[in-house]
Amino acid sequence: MKITNSLTHIVTDVRIAPALNEEELKAVLDQHGVQGFPAELDIAERTEEHVQMLELADLLEFAKANGVTAATYDVTYFPHADQREVDYQLRQLGEDLELAPEVIRDVCADTIQEYLDLDAKRDPNIPVHSIVEVYVGGTAFAWYGINEYPRLKRVVLRKLAQGGQKAKQSFILRASRAQAELEDDFS
Repeated sequence: MKITNSLTHIVTDVRIAPALNEEELKAVLDQHGVQGFPAELDIAERTEEHVQMLELADLLEFAKANGVTAATYDVTYFPHADQREVDYQLRQLGEDLELAPEVIRDVCADTIQEYLDLDAKRDPNIPVHSIVEVYVGGTAFAWYGINEYPRLKRVVLRKLAQGGQKAKQSFILRASRAQAELEDDFS
């Protein structure tokens, strides 16, 4: 941890390596003399602050120097998005934004189709994420690789930020309801 005399936030550049497939990970593990074991690793958890992120070669050398001779790894592949996945993503996004999924679908219909077209061109045999993890003294140390992957949520959020009449009406209705509820509380 760095302690400074000022309250200026120091931005650290985080470079995420490309994801590796299982054979590539096994080759790197073997090269460093560390056994690899497949595991179901939680990608979201690996990005939390308590997990120390290292370059893969540094992670494996650090593990060996601390007597660790085995590591767990996980490789994630995503199939092409289909209508069921779009429906699922829109429901989740609707809950997050307190908007009806139908409003999002209507405002972003062209954008969603562009997303599906873009995703159809992606090679589903290339991993989206890969993780290697070791524990030293009760602390998780991890390497995290990611390959570019079109994310529906980002594409739709960008479109919604540009606005649209139905989205605007939905926001106005929500704000009006909130005002009415607030007035009821003070009556």
